[in-house]
Amino acid sequence: MISIQFDKLQLWQFSNLSKCNEINHFISGRNGGCSTGELGGLNLSFKVNDTELNVLQNRKLLSKVMNVAENHLVFPEQTHSDKVAVLKNLNSDDFFSNTDALVTNLKGVCIAVMSADCVPILLFDKTNMAIGAIHAGWRGTVSKILEKTVEAMEKEFGTKPSDLIAGIGPSISPGIYEVGQEVIDAAENAFGNITSMVNKIEGKTFFNLWEANRFQLISKELNPDNIEVAGICTYQNADKFFSARKSKNKAGRFGAGIVINPR
Repeated sequence: MISIQFDKLQLWQFSNLSKCNEINHFISGRNGGCSTGELGGLNLSFKVNDTELNVLQNRKLLSKVMNVAENHLVFPEQTHSDKVAVLKNLNSDDFFSNTDALVTNLKGVCIAVMSADCVPILLFDKTNMAIGAIHAGWRGTVSKILEKTVEAMEKEFGTKPSDLIAGIGPSISPGIYEVGQEVIDAAENAFGNITSMVNKIEGKTFFNLWEANRFQLISKELNPDNIEVAGICTYQNADKFFSARKSKNKAGRFGAGIVINPR
């Protein structure tokens, strides 16, 4: 990933996606917005005890950076589900409830997800000009939400996985993410052999969300060279990104978004 400064906002971009002139995208950090305290400053969520005014202002800053209208920055109402929604038009009555992934082929509309340790993932179909934004915590990961998003793009836009470019964003790292047996059982049920996704040290079990999601993309026959893993730990970089585990669930939420540029 590469770090880019936009006015007072420090943002990040995937190296592979940044080479695509047809799109723009971002991974936001926690600094540069108007929220305060544990939520300071660029919190994007209305559900973490921030003021509505702060969140709207922070989202407005990102809209400006992405060069889209404020109502063209679209977040779903995430619930750690495996639901993928297709954004076909900008109907203000559709809030995409219980949704953790969006796909679209609309130009000038930035679809985005929020995170604070879970994995944000962006997809771009360079042939059919379609995009996807996915939020994958452990529940979404073992429910194969990323695989389902690729399948939704195949169905809606004729996407071929070999044409997809993918970025797996900052999240809690495999060296930090200690989990219980519930997660391991769910992962084994979803993926079978999870040797590459699990590390056991001194009686503790750690789960690799990055590899579990990369595995799904490889399983869908994406070109490995088209998959970029940021490899940035939100817990270890809580000064730059929100981390729910580090802050004991008092953190704000950063975002990951992607837009097809109007021509």
